[in-house]
Amino acid sequence: MVGGETVMKPISTNSDTFRVVTPIVASVDEQIDFKFFYSPGTWEDNNLTDNDHQNRYFIVSQSNYDSGFIALNTFSFNNNCPFCPFYYRQKVKITCNTNGARILNTPTGTEFQTVHIFGVPSEEFNIEKYLPDSVKSIQLFDNGINGDAVAGDKIFSVDTVLTFAIYDLFPQSFIISYKYSANYNLPTNGGTNDNEAIGEGYHKSYFQPYPAVITDTFGIVNITKVEQENLIPSVYKLEQNYPNPFNPETKISWQIAVGSFVSLKIYDVLGNEVATLVNEEQSAGTYQVTFNPQLTTNHQQLSSGIYFYQLRAGDFIQTKKMILLR
Repeated sequence: MVGGETVMKPISTNSDTFRVVTPIVASVDEQIDFKFFYSPGTWEDNNLTDNDHQNRYFIVSQSNYDSGFIALNTFSFNNNCPFCPFYYRQKVKITCNTNGARILNTPTGTEFQTVHIFGVPSEEFNIEKYLPDSVKSIQLFDNGINGDAVAGDKIFSVDTVLTFAIYDLFPQSFIISYKYSANYNLPTNGGTNDNEAIGEGYHKSYFQPYPAVITDTFGIVNITKVEQENLIPSVYKLEQNYPNPFNPETKISWQIAVGSFVSLKIYDVLGNEVATLVNEEQSAGTYQVTFNPQLTTNHQQLSSGIYFYQLRAGDFIQTKKMILLR
């Protein structure tokens, strides 16, 4: 039987049509349940195959069993997906501080004339993958324009747009990898595109589907939690955690329309509070927190099972279910 999550990939002729071939273990006349989920987003609506059943399903026939193969018809995702088509253009501000930094393979004291950001080809999720066709790098500027705040301060910046496939954003926490190059294509470059003095290291940033700001220092390896630009939502909403079921961690997102005191707590099936993730005043906006029972300090050791997370923001209260697998 199918178990857990199976990731689908777009077909070569249509980026909005997804397909997967996956093994199942089943017997004749067995009912196989399944359901689609888009990321970031939610499950399909219920009553997918008939009015009583909460999932899609098919019955394994004798001919299916004999042939060892089942081909299902094309389905249409039955929710009104707000992210369709399945590509998302994200505004990103990238800033790299070169003050006090040195350029690898160049004479000591070589001035920074240009800074470019490159992908790391050995990494599946490298920034180069999300640049326009035929573009291999993004140039940052220190001229007071093109997204740069102050000319000549040795802090290079650029406002740009990266194009992400929605199916890439989760469940990898969507961490992209990249490196900076100084004086690219200039004689002082030293013949390399990787001239940060950081050896085999590279920068990484966690991306979410919101306008974002990356702030790095040239030559210092770091992992950046991308700052999210809070667009003011018009309604309160608690999203379904993802992934779900989860192990070891899951992400919970919510939005509040008016600034208020917000609490986000985890409860077991008996109603006992087992973790407090948020307990503070928050301005109107969109937020996200990662829940990892192994890292959260204000809870008991949690076992596999069903848990509930509840958001309280002013008069708004909403609870959703999640499943922890050990």
